[in-house]
Amino acid sequence: MIFIVVIALYFTVFRVEIKMPQLLFIDDTFMFAYGPLLYLFTQSVVFKNYKLQKKSWVHFIPFLISICAVLGLILFADTASVSETTNQMNNQQIPIYFRIGELLIISHIFYYLFKSKLEIKKVIGKAKDLYSAFNQDNFKLLKFILNCFIILFSISLIHSILPFVGYKNGLLVTLLLMALFMFYFINSILLKLLNQPSNESGAITLIDFEEKKKYAGSYLSQTDLKAYMNTLENHMTSNERFLDSELSISDLSTELNMPSKIVSQVINEGYNCNFFDFVNKYRVEAAKSIFAKQTDEKLTIQGIMYDSGFNSKSSFNTAFKKFTKLTPTQFKNSIEKGSTS
Repeated sequence: MIFIVVIALYFTVFRVEIKMPQLLFIDDTFMFAYGPLLYLFTQSVVFKNYKLQKKSWVHFIPFLISICAVLGLILFADTASVSETTNQMNNQQIPIYFRIGELLIISHIFYYLFKSKLEIKKVIGKAKDLYSAFNQDNFKLLKFILNCFIILFSISLIHSILPFVGYKNGLLVTLLLMALFMFYFINSILLKLLNQPSNESGAITLIDFEEKKKYAGSYLSQTDLKAYMNTLENHMTSNERFLDSELSISDLSTELNMPSKIVSQVINEGYNCNFFDFVNKYRVEAAKSIFAKQTDEKLTIQGIMYDSGFNSKSSFNTAFKKFTKLTPTQFKNSIEKGSTS
């Protein structure tokens, strides 16, 4: 679809005449499909076992309306009058309704782009309330894709504005920038996909995401909260449950014979953090202890990572830096310097 848009821009910039100028408006109809497609693609990546819902077609109503409008132009509009309109646009005599249309198209795309980015943020937050570890590599790739589209459509927005402000010569520059950035974008995506360590998709299910925190209006007395916290801490330390890299809040709920909503509420209100950080703090403390007592010179940082319950190098580094202000390597070096001084 982007290829069609670029071809249409090429015809416009270089004033290539075609027998049916109505076809030049087809690229505008596809612009209404970009946003919904990116949003649905985002959902397919962030949710486990994602299936397209029947109500998803609602997102494509503007696209369908624009398709019908172009079909009406092709079937009923006078070709001569359409040619006159396109010539006026080439000469910067752009009708006001075209300016409004372009503004609606760009606004529509950016709405879905930022809606997609917000969806990622919400899903990560929800996943951290439910799981102690989850694959975030796909999230990084998805964020990169969305950011690239934001840049691409920002250039497209500038390209649309230039004729209005009298800088039509800049159209060649923006067209070239779009082509170069598309080349960079496609090659970067291919490279990142080749280096992707995991094909696992999704952090949580759509059902988990849409489930509300039922304890939002509930109340735990300080006595009950401290009792639950003691029970939780004793279970975590005595059984070393943080060493389970796949530990989830539902696992603890079953083991403690406690509703998962209560476990979540205790962690959020008692420790002022989510489940993800709650468990990773234990893991970081375990890693620090292993570093301090390390006697086996063959034991690597990666080995310590697995021995402390982490299953991802990026998660290990991020959590370690968050709770110690040092990377694992820096912490290890500081211990070695302390032992030799």
